[in-house]
Amino acid sequence: MNKKLIKNAITYAILITGMSALQAMAHIGYGGRDFGSFTGVTAQSQSISEQALSGGHGWIDGTDADWGDSHHLRAYRFHLDNEADVTITFTDLAYTTSTGTSVLGGVNPGFSLYSGLAHLAPLGADYDTAAGSVVIRDTDSGGAFTEGAFRALDTWRITNDANDPATVFTYVGSAYDGSVDYGTGVIAGGDGVADNSVSQTFHLAAGDYSIFVGGTDYSDQVGPWSSYGVEGMVSVVPEPEIYAMLLIGLGLVSVTANRRRLALQY
Repeated sequence: MNKKLIKNAITYAILITGMSALQAMAHIGYGGRDFGSFTGVTAQSQSISEQALSGGHGWIDGTDADWGDSHHLRAYRFHLDNEADVTITFTDLAYTTSTGTSVLGGVNPGFSLYSGLAHLAPLGADYDTAAGSVVIRDTDSGGAFTEGAFRALDTWRITNDANDPATVFTYVGSAYDGSVDYGTGVIAGGDGVADNSVSQTFHLAAGDYSIFVGGTDYSDQVGPWSSYGVEGMVSVVPEPEIYAMLLIGLGLVSVTANRRRLALQY
């Protein structure tokens, strides 16, 4: 069975089960997944562990022509005060929740980095099947069928029930674990080794960023979906020029302090 037939079968199955299942899924949010703010002037890093992906196919599904459903990914965020090199890493992580639920490791993660943030409280959360989001999808796709709003390799838009001005996720770059070809050629951005971890460095301007993380197992769409554990890390290295200026500044402070100390001695 080719890719198109597989996707059509899955789509019809989802439609038959009705929209109630979609309503139960989480909308786009960053709860527990905010890496925080980085100055970009000093080396900094932040990790977030014990997070879960709902199924192993969320990221890879957003690489094809009919896009993907953002409910099948997890959104992270961070802020950068100054231009810097930023390394983003995601690795599988098995753990047990406080309620005793076992969350599996073993996912092959993929992620996309975007400039911009989803609507935040007190505004309503964005999600794929909001009426305004459907209109946006119809407009941006030229009327073609789409499974959701998520685009792993391009800029995309989405909104909420209040039809607030569309959130725009401006594509910066992406990376994924392994190498995937589901009939149309190898998808760019793979690290070539399926070892349950992926890492990529980006040169970024100051601003707010979103990271959408999901699995790369296209066949996992058929379900039943497992919950896979994942750990993320953002590491920031300052621009060489900024780092040099910082060192010069510290040197000048040291020289000034030494001069004052010598002056007091005499």
